[in-house]
Amino acid sequence: MSSTSQAPLPRLMVSAMVVDAVGSGMFMPFALLYFVRVQHLGVGTVGTTLTVANLVLILASAPLGRLVQTYGSMRSLIAGNALRAPLFVLYALTLPAPVAVGALVLSAVLDKAVWVSLGATIARLARGPQARRAFSTVGWARNIGLCLGSLAGGALASAQSATGLRVIVLINAVSFAVTAAALLRLRGQADAVAPAAREKTARDDAARDKAEREPESAGGGGALQVLRLPGFALLSAAKTCFAVCATVVSMFTGLYLVDHAGLDGWAAGTVLAVNGGLVVLLQQSLVKRTADRPAPRMMLAGGALYAVSGLGFALIAPLGDTVLPAVTLAVALVAMTLYTLGEIVIAPASDGYAADLAEPGSEATCMSVYQASWSLASVAVPVAGSWLLVASASAIWIAFTAVALLGTVLSALLARTRAPAPAPA
Repeated sequence: MSSTSQAPLPRLMVSAMVVDAVGSGMFMPFALLYFVRVQHLGVGTVGTTLTVANLVLILASAPLGRLVQTYGSMRSLIAGNALRAPLFVLYALTLPAPVAVGALVLSAVLDKAVWVSLGATIARLARGPQARRAFSTVGWARNIGLCLGSLAGGALASAQSATGLRVIVLINAVSFAVTAAALLRLRGQADAVAPAAREKTARDDAARDKAEREPESAGGGGALQVLRLPGFALLSAAKTCFAVCATVVSMFTGLYLVDHAGLDGWAAGTVLAVNGGLVVLLQQSLVKRTADRPAPRMMLAGGALYAVSGLGFALIAPLGDTVLPAVTLAVALVAMTLYTLGEIVIAPASDGYAADLAEPGSEATCMSVYQASWSLASVAVPVAGSWLLVASASAIWIAFTAVALLGTVLSALLARTRAPAPAPA
């Protein structure tokens, strides 16, 4: 499982990410529809449950990271996917409301644990520019799977009965099982080393375990100790701003384009497809060309692109009442293109920089605290975004632009912070 200059991640791991994303791409866009039609939960119940679960997960970020660190990031990644498989098989049944809500909470916890484990695993495999390439590879692989899954999920969800939605859930369960099996095989390949190498690995693991039991030397600690690392608080704050922007795009773009800009469904689908398509086409090559550039400066550039795209999205609704739909669609496509370019620049740079800032033995805790940005966004955006969209069609995008500018300013401050050199993986 060592990384090389040619392949920052093993091919089997990349393949597992694609399989995982195919299932997620089928389920995620239609999750709310599934819980309403199959589990007969109200939209408010689902939203409230996720809000409470994400609030708890924010508070539990550091303990969850330490648990992953203790158990092992790769073991946790395998276990998380293995547990999600039977959970989604259970989803295919019509459950009593309390059981369905409990399953929803458990799913949110497992999702968080898997993301923490994945980030910590990559942080152990690669450092510096290699870490940025590794996170880029995962993002690229997942976007391939998400695009394919969305197409298949859309076809299944278009059926009038709940059968198609149940099939989506079962396929998602299979994807988790296949992912767990692939990662288990990958771990087995890593363990099948020569005796001398295995003995050296055991010595290294013992030394690392000893370091992890000594917080003063390993830098383990909790959330406050992690946030005291040079630049980590600024990085987490900037990432939270960008995560809010990403959550707004994923949750509200389709509704905004159809209900407020007057575009047809196929046009809104085309705009959304631009996002995944450009990530697949451009992210790998862009990361290779910019791997040696400072991550905070890349985040600053990405934040500026986010802000400009927000202004473009804000113009779409007013244009829908005065110009031809083709012009409105063109503006939407340009705005989404600018947003996606910002996403391509920000995501691998910020994720890789978080891995660089993590001290040896604290990777899981650091990645858990860092990825709490998504939990904060998932708590704040649904309520605030809905209120803004009701108040004014363009208000949500004006707020989007303001948050993107705040993230840009924080990235500029981060660029002036002297960070420690990345340790070797």
